[in-house]
Amino acid sequence: MSDASMEVVFDYFHARRRRDLDAITAGLDPAVVHQGVMPELVCTGREAVVDRMRASLGNGDSGIERLELHAAGDSVVVGIAGPRFREIPFLDGEIFMVFTVRDGRILRIDDYRSREEAFQAVEVPSPSRG
Repeated sequence: MSDASMEVVFDYFHARRRRDLDAITAGLDPAVVHQGVMPELVCTGREAVVDRMRASLGNGDSGIERLELHAAGDSVVVGIAGPRFREIPFLDGEIFMVFTVRDGRILRIDDYRSREEAFQAVEVPSPSRG
């Protein structure tokens, strides 16, 4: 399943780069949940997640310097680094997300402060950076 999950997440980021909210919406499960790094940062349902995405795309800058994807079964661990993440002191310039895919759509997005936390969540050892 990791190839299919990887494709779904890759398509999500490609749609995000194009600012194609229709494609982003189509790739999300209706019951999608996006859990931020803080417990109070949660969006439940496709509409709420798309609204958050719309707001984040509003400034016209993706703010991404590095994007890495790691297959982990039905999940994909994504690392993102860039200037917008340096503005948040506890992120140290990067964030790690676990995308859980079911039936060809993103069911969950869980944000983590560190690579180790994200890989622990999917119960896969963190690869070394090369």
